[in-house]
Amino acid sequence: MTTATAKCCPPINIMKWVEENRDQLKPPVGNKYLYDGSDFFVMVIGGPNARNDFHVTNSEEYFFQLKGDIVVKIREDGVIKDIPIREGETFFIPSGVPHAPTRPPGTIGIVVERRRPPGETEHQQFYCDNCGELVHDKEFDCADIVKHFAQSMEEFWADPELNTCKSCGTTHGKPTPIKKITFEPEVIIERE
Repeated sequence: MTTATAKCCPPINIMKWVEENRDQLKPPVGNKYLYDGSDFFVMVIGGPNARNDFHVTNSEEYFFQLKGDIVVKIREDGVIKDIPIREGETFFIPSGVPHAPTRPPGTIGIVVERRRPPGETEHQQFYCDNCGELVHDKEFDCADIVKHFAQSMEEFWADPELNTCKSCGTTHGKPTPIKKITFEPEVIIERE
């Protein structure tokens, strides 16, 4: 048995933390580290977000929806599926599944991810809204997901060489924030 030299952090009142940090939970992603450890990190993510990318890692991700209802788009067997996650529900995403959380205003979620070691890459993928084909796949060593993801999105949206679908010619610019999600009778995601 080894003796620990690290100190535990005090408990965190998440809703108080959200109120104190709400100004930093802004589009496009709306994420901020709650905990940034050596083995895993925990992010609080506020809505609305304004993304049109899919995230793919070599590790699992855990979602807990603290406030409000969201939709996580996943790509399985070449098809994009909408997975509603209601307030109080959890959702696990296996390694290798492209996923795109869509968060309307006022929602608060918690996401736990494994810290990727240096050299382990992940992907940020963009699929065509018109034909469904892969438009761009950026593979990179993402040392800081809060900073690097937003930066990567901005680069994609600004570059016609990257954001134009090679199959059908549709361009994919910067999306507006999510305005509202209707869940019944089918999922409809409205943007501002």
